[in-house]
Amino acid sequence: RVMHMHWMYGFSCIAQILGCLTVVTFFGASNSDETESVMKLLWDLINPGTDSSIERKDSLAILTVMISAWSFLLFTIDGWRLSHKNWQGAITYFSNILDSNDEALCAAACEALALVFEFNCLEKFSSKTKDSNKELKDNIIKQLRSRLSETGNERISSQDPRTGFNSASATLDFLEVLI
Repeated sequence: RVMHMHWMYGFSCIAQILGCLTVVTFFGASNSDETESVMKLLWDLINPGTDSSIERKDSLAILTVMISAWSFLLFTIDGWRLSHKNWQGAITYFSNILDSNDEALCAAACEALALVFEFNCLEKFSSKTKDSNKELKDNIIKQLRSRLSETGNERISSQDPRTGFNSASATLDFLEVLI
């Protein structure tokens, strides 16, 4: 019980710190480069990569908060201002999360993918060539359809309990419109 309380306090503290960092960046950054530098910090925590000394020990809940913070800041920047070098592989990373059993984590990944595709500059988020943009969308659409068919009549369980919003379904609808 004490261990559980310690973890919850730790999670709450980390979530609050990430929330503060995001809000301070949103209101305090004087240009998109400053916002993108905070996004890069978050991205290095989200996806430390193989050559990093950062170990993935945080919970899925903390990872969800980090992805949501990253997405929020992405939403505040014009896509054409983003660096080509910082976000390579983001589409693959987020699409891999779509197979997660954690609904909140999947929802955060869906929202991040929807923003990435909305910017329509996929070459900044994928290591693939521009010619494979349609293939990227098609693969993600297949993943989302598979996820939704697995839940079938259990659609309510795949909704965010706070809003009743089904991110997988909304992202699928959004991507289908883009094609």
